[in-house]
Amino acid sequence: MHLLVGPPASGKTTRLLELAQSFLQQRQRVWWVCLPAQKAYVYRRATQKGAVLGLEVLSSQQLYYRLLAASYGLKPILTGPGRVALVGEALQNSENPIPKPGEARLFARAIAEAKRNGVKPEEIPNQSPETRRLRQVYARYEELKTTLGRWDYDDFRQGALELLAQGPVRLEPDLVVVDGFRELGVQELRLLRALSRYVPVWVSLPEAPPGLAPDETLESRPIPAQVYRAQNPVSEARWVLRAIKRDLAQGLAALDVAVVAPESRIPALLTLADEYGLPLVDYRLRTAADTPEGRLLLELLELPDYPTPTRLMAVPDLAPLGRAALERGLVGLEATTRLAAELGMQDLWAAWLSRLKPPGETGSLFEGRGLDAGTHPALAWAEELLDSLPEVRHSPRRASLLERAYEAHRIALGPDFRHWWAALLAETYEAQRPPGGVAVLTPNLASGQRWKKLYLTYAVEGAYSTGEQEDYFVPEESRVGLEQALQAAGLPKRFLGRDRLLLQELKTRADEVIITYPEASQEGPLEPEPMLVGGAPPYLPKLPPASRLELAQQRGYRAPLGRASLGAPRVEDLRRYRECGFQFWAWQFIREGSWEWWQQWAHELREAEKLVPARLEALARQFPQTEGWMRHHYALLSELSLGFRLNGAGLEARLDGVLRKGGEVHIYRFVAPETPAEKADQQVRERWSERWAAGYLLSTFPKRVQRVYLWAWPVLGDPLLVYGKPIERLWGALENLLAKAQETYAQYKTGVVEPNPGFRCRSCGVRDVCREAQYS
Repeated sequence: MHLLVGPPASGKTTRLLELAQSFLQQRQRVWWVCLPAQKAYVYRRATQKGAVLGLEVLSSQQLYYRLLAASYGLKPILTGPGRVALVGEALQNSENPIPKPGEARLFARAIAEAKRNGVKPEEIPNQSPETRRLRQVYARYEELKTTLGRWDYDDFRQGALELLAQGPVRLEPDLVVVDGFRELGVQELRLLRALSRYVPVWVSLPEAPPGLAPDETLESRPIPAQVYRAQNPVSEARWVLRAIKRDLAQGLAALDVAVVAPESRIPALLTLADEYGLPLVDYRLRTAADTPEGRLLLELLELPDYPTPTRLMAVPDLAPLGRAALERGLVGLEATTRLAAELGMQDLWAAWLSRLKPPGETGSLFEGRGLDAGTHPALAWAEELLDSLPEVRHSPRRASLLERAYEAHRIALGPDFRHWWAALLAETYEAQRPPGGVAVLTPNLASGQRWKKLYLTYAVEGAYSTGEQEDYFVPEESRVGLEQALQAAGLPKRFLGRDRLLLQELKTRADEVIITYPEASQEGPLEPEPMLVGGAPPYLPKLPPASRLELAQQRGYRAPLGRASLGAPRVEDLRRYRECGFQFWAWQFIREGSWEWWQQWAHELREAEKLVPARLEALARQFPQTEGWMRHHYALLSELSLGFRLNGAGLEARLDGVLRKGGEVHIYRFVAPETPAEKADQQVRERWSERWAAGYLLSTFPKRVQRVYLWAWPVLGDPLLVYGKPIERLWGALENLLAKAQETYAQYKTGVVEPNPGFRCRSCGVRDVCREAQYS
C-alpha cells in the first residue's frame, strides 16, 4: 500500500489523477474510492481534458460490494432503519418490553462503532452494568441478524476483509486509489492493506496513521483567504448572496462557487436565495421524513399525540380546524378537541383520531375487524393508511414507507407502533442527485472537494466542529490508541483533536476563500473562530444591490411612523407603549387570540364589581372547575371591590380587586392556575398598575394610607404576598415608576408610534410589519 501524505490543498488529488491517467492510457481499469459527495467532483476533474475510459468512482461501501460480488459472497442488506429496528428488538426483555427509539439509536451507534473497529461483543470492556448490557444487546443483535440471513453495512466490510485474507482473489481493477478522507478507521486500513497484496493501492491522507510511513510527502501551498466581519447574521447572509451574484455576473461558473455553512444556517441562505434569484443547491442528505410523502405520513402518525395547526392542515378534511387553531394559537389534544366542538367538527375530529389509531389502541376503527389470517391487523392498518393518501398511493416511495412499518411492527403495537414507525422514517436516507448550481454544503460534505471560490460563512467559535465527545458506554480511559487498535482488537480513542484538521481543510477548499462571521446575534455577542479568523478583520465591503427589494425605487413596505390617535390610556397601556409604541398601536388592528378559561373567569368576575351569591352561582355554572375554590374563598372574594378603577394624576389603573382595612390597602392580581410563587411574584413586579397604585396611594394620601399589600393570587390557589412584606413608604423604584408613568403619558398624548426593536420582537404578534430594511 502506497501512502501519499500532505496537508489540505497540497496537490494530493492532482498527483493521484496523474497516476490514474497513466493507468487509463494503457487501457487499464482504475477504481477511485472517495466519499459519496465527491463522486461528481472527481469525474469533473478527471474529464477536464476529455473523456476517459476505465475510471470508476466508488464509495467505500460500493468497494466492499464489488469485492464480494466477484466471489458471489453477497447477502441481502440490512439498511440503517432496519438496524435500529433490529437493535430495538434485541433490547426487548421482561424488564424492558418495548424500548424507546432513542434508546435503540444509542445502542445501534455503539454497535456500529464496535463493528467498524473489528470489536466483537465479548471484546467490549466489561466495566459497568451498561457495558455489560451493550455486550448482551450486541450479541443478541448478531443472533437476530443471522436468523434473518442479512448483513448490515459493517458485515460487508468484514466479509470483504475475510475474503481477501483467505487467499488469491481475482479483481477487476488494475489500480485502486483512495482519496478525500481526513482519516481512515481500523477496519478500512486493514482491508486496504490486504487489498494491496493483489493490486496496487494508493492512499492519500493529511497525516500518516500510526505505524505507517509515507511513500511520498507533499508540502503545503499558500491559499489566499479574505476575512470580513458583519454586524449580524442577516447582514452577513445578504452580503454573501450579493457577492455570489456578482461572481456569476462576472462569468464565474455556478459549479466553481460554493458556500459552506453550519447546518443550522443553511435554511436561511436557501430562503433568501429566491429573493436574489440565485441557483443555490442544497447538498444535505435527506431522509424519508424530508420528502413530501414521508412528511405527510409523519404528520399523521404524530397527530393523535399532539395536534398542531400544521399537522391538522396536512389533512384536507381537518384544514378548517387547523386554520382556526393557528389563528387562536392553540395546540394540544384537549384544546383542539374543545375547538372542534366549538366549530361543530367534533364528529369529524373524533373519526380522524380513531382512524389514526392502529389496532391495539383504544377506540380504533380497525379493532376487531375480520382480516386475513396471514395479515396482522396493525400491518393491514398501515397499508390501508398509505393507500388512503393520494400523495403516497402511487408514489415509488410507498414500498419503502411500508417496509418501515413492517420493521416497527416487529417491536411494538398500539401507540408504540406509531412512534416507532415515525422514528424509522427519520432513519431512512434518500438517494439524491442534486442539480447543477452553487453548492451549499456542511463542512463534512465539502471534504475532499475544491472550487475556484468558496464562501466560508458564520465562522464563529464552536460552529465548525467534528463533535468529539466521550462515549456513553466505554469511557476514554478504557480505549486504546489507533496503533494499538490496528494491532489487536480494541476501541480507539475518540479525543484526537480532529477539529484542527477540519479547520485547516476548510481554509483551503478553493483557490480563493472568503471567510465571514457575525459579531453578534439575537442571543448576544459571538466570538470568531481563532483558527479561521485571527486578528481584527475589516467590516464587509459595500456591494451594489442584487435583488429588487434592495433597489431604492422598489423598496418594500415602509410603516408610516407618524402620529396616531391612541385614545385614553390606562397605566398598563403606558407600559406597553413604552416597550414598543408601534406594537401597542398595531395590536389594536389585530384580532387577539382567544382567552384561556381562567382569563375569561377573571374578566367576568371584574365585571361583577361585587361577588354576591347569585353571581357566584352563575360563575360556578359557567366555570365548574372554580366552584369549590370560590366557595372556600368566598369570605375574601365577597369583600373585594372587583375591577376597581383608581384615577389620579390624569391616569387610570384597572385593578382586579381592592380591599381597604383602616390604614391598610390590599391590592390583588389574579394569575394563571398553578403558577409557582417566584413566577407569580415576578409577574406582578413586571406590571405597572399595581405598583403605580401603591405609589400613588402612599404619596397622595400619606395620613389615610399607611401601608399597601400587593397580592398575586393564582386561580384555584391561595394569595401570595409580593415582596414578602407590605409597602410602607415610597422607595426609589416606586418614585421612578410614578415619574416614568407621567413621562410616558406626555409622549403618549403626542401620538408618536415608533418601533423599539429588541428581544420582544421574537414573540410579537405584529410580526415584522414595522421592519424597514437598510441597505448600503
